[in-house]
Amino acid sequence: MRTLSEQDIRPLAPNDSAFRNGKKISDSGAFTERVCSKDESYYAGKCKGSGKSLYQVSACFEEGKAPVIRCSCPSRQFPCKHGIALLFEIAAGRDFAETEIPEDIVKKQEKLKKRDEKKSEEKAEPAEGKPQTKKKSASGQTAFRKKTEKQLEGLALLDEALSRRMKLGLLSGLTNTKEEDALLVKRLGDSYLSGPQQLFKRFTFLLSEAGTAREQEKKESFLRGAVRELEKLRTLVRRGSAYLTERLEATEPDANPLYDALGGVRKKEELEALGLTLAETTLLQLAFEVRYDEAKREFLDLGHWISLSDGTLYREMNFRPLSAKNYIAEKDSSDRRLRAERFPYYPAFPGEAARIRLEDATAEQPEAADFARIIGFAAPIAQAAKQAAKALQSVLAEDRVPALLQLSEIAVKEDAVYVRDAAGSLLRVTDANGSEAALRQLSQFDTGKSAIFGLFFADEVRRELCFLPQSLVTGRGIIRLML
Repeated sequence: MRTLSEQDIRPLAPNDSAFRNGKKISDSGAFTERVCSKDESYYAGKCKGSGKSLYQVSACFEEGKAPVIRCSCPSRQFPCKHGIALLFEIAAGRDFAETEIPEDIVKKQEKLKKRDEKKSEEKAEPAEGKPQTKKKSASGQTAFRKKTEKQLEGLALLDEALSRRMKLGLLSGLTNTKEEDALLVKRLGDSYLSGPQQLFKRFTFLLSEAGTAREQEKKESFLRGAVRELEKLRTLVRRGSAYLTERLEATEPDANPLYDALGGVRKKEELEALGLTLAETTLLQLAFEVRYDEAKREFLDLGHWISLSDGTLYREMNFRPLSAKNYIAEKDSSDRRLRAERFPYYPAFPGEAARIRLEDATAEQPEAADFARIIGFAAPIAQAAKQAAKALQSVLAEDRVPALLQLSEIAVKEDAVYVRDAAGSLLRVTDANGSEAALRQLSQFDTGKSAIFGLFFADEVRRELCFLPQSLVTGRGIIRLML
């Protein structure tokens, strides 16, 4: 008989409720039949449930892996309480009659084994340590090298232009540089550098706005934004040039986020070939917003999602250029959890939430256990703030860091709103499209054990770390705070 303990079972349960209920089911004698294979790799049983029919429960064991648990009950929780109960039956040393492994289970196990082997092949690396991908033809390799050389030429042009601009002074001779800037934007596009191209367009846009702004406060705000973009551009030129020089002999993209920052476009198959996929994961959306970038003249539908497996945060990004917004479908918020065999995602800089692709996912109704699980992933305020401050030091990463914080109280003090965690740490929140007003209303109620999701950012005027709340997660669901 296989040996199991409560300590072995606990990490397999999706939550404490499933763990406790599974033990209760086992202790109540709900199993009317128990069988196992001779090699003890397969255990099964028939379990009484709320319906008339008995539930068929099974668990398949493989050395070094978590057991694969299946149940015929309608629960969307995985594994369900009946599957956990079967594990408790094994742990309790109940009698199991010997049986053959059913043919359908054998086929399912073979299918899982083939899938695992395929994943291993995709992630396998050759001796030099680079991801193993299908080799390009000689012409393809030549084209890849020419593209890299063209990108290096474009970065050199950009470096020269930025140096000239800095010698002149950021706000001097703006009118005289318009034609030169427009030509550089075109040359960057021709050099396969859409990333630096968009950064440079935003840089010149902010400088132009700073030059025409009448109010000193607005002028300074635009100028600070331009300096940030300049810092990103100079960093991207320096790091991008070094990266491309090292990869002149490469024939395929790698998993370095610099490839994306420079303007590289990755197909779904390429992400999978690099092993950039989440397997058997369920995601739930925490927040959604639509942004408009005046410099790029582009809409961005931005959704923040959390993995119910490990609490990792991801971004879904849908870009809609103003010139083509009638031809690109607009995304919307979602209250469904998404499940798929694989979710491809893009490389990210340290501290940045990776961008994820959600096509081919199955939408399901979330359960109360999902919200409890999310709350369990929330971090103490002090810890999250420290991590955000570190992430914001990365020049090329996003300037807003998503975070899920523990919440025990919403406190309203004079003209400010604060959130407090169980440790007593206080964090002042900043208004985001009416979110502060929503929190003022919610402060009248006892939210119980909950969590708050939002974005950390650096306020350069007040020289402090700020937090924009976007949603509140309670045991009953997610409350969107933004209007």
